[in-house]
Amino acid sequence: MFEAIGDMMTHLMDHVVGWILHLPRDLRLFAVAVLTTGVMVVVRLWSTPQDWLRRADRDKKRLGRLIRQARRGGDKEAKARYKESLTLIKLRSVKYEGKPLLWAIIPVVLLAVWCFYRLGYQPIGVGQEVKVNLYVPASGIGRYAHLMPQEGLEAVDGWVQRVREDEMPEPEGWWDAFNARMSRWMPWVPEPVLGGVATWRLKTTGEKGRYTLRIRYRGVAADRGDRPEERTGKTYVKDILVGGRHYTDPITFVNDDPDVDGVEVVLKPMKLFGVIGGLDFLFLPPWLVAYLVIIIVGLPLIKRLTRIY
Repeated sequence: MFEAIGDMMTHLMDHVVGWILHLPRDLRLFAVAVLTTGVMVVVRLWSTPQDWLRRADRDKKRLGRLIRQARRGGDKEAKARYKESLTLIKLRSVKYEGKPLLWAIIPVVLLAVWCFYRLGYQPIGVGQEVKVNLYVPASGIGRYAHLMPQEGLEAVDGWVQRVREDEMPEPEGWWDAFNARMSRWMPWVPEPVLGGVATWRLKTTGEKGRYTLRIRYRGVAADRGDRPEERTGKTYVKDILVGGRHYTDPITFVNDDPDVDGVEVVLKPMKLFGVIGGLDFLFLPPWLVAYLVIIIVGLPLIKRLTRIY
């Protein structure tokens, strides 16, 4: 149900912010962050008493200077009086923070859902090489899997691949190395369970569009099957999009099948500047890290430039 709701929200937002996908990689992330910041600034301007907040900001700066003067002069009574006034202003300011967040939450959530489905990875281009992995339990190591040939795709190393022992990928750059090191230190990050994997390197040589990958595999459990289709193996299907501005989910998990764990199309994450990736130890994907970095830097700057309090 949640997946269906997410798809509906994503297709709805495609009509509103789909133009962002025509921008270069980094500009897409900046555009989303600036759009979010703009929504929050406009909502704040509309839903808060800007005149009072402006005067309160001046009073807080003035009281800060008076507190420093009283501290240097050793006037404890004046210092306490100024601090009390500053606290009263801050407490009254807090009650104006909830309304902007309440009004902004719906557009921000819609935009975040759209980003989750559209900005997580880079789409596959025509002529680009892409890896496809079939994950199986360790008992399947040494067996063979067959990716059925189809027009428009070329298997660089052949259509039949042997299942080998899986291993953790090598970090790409200092960010991924830092992320992997932090993940090992954090007790709440589960240890990866590695089994077997069959890997194909595919080159997209045809036209852009949707391709359906069909992988034939007979695992250990299938050898003990009583039905003919179990004895001869099963077909596992995975769709990929080529040459467009969208992508399919990178990995499809296979439930209730003792022979196969999942099928993955290895997509490149949408890293800011090609460097800033995700934070696995905080369960934050790369696009969200980039989004938060831009928002944290950009929101105070835009508020200052537009004189929004």
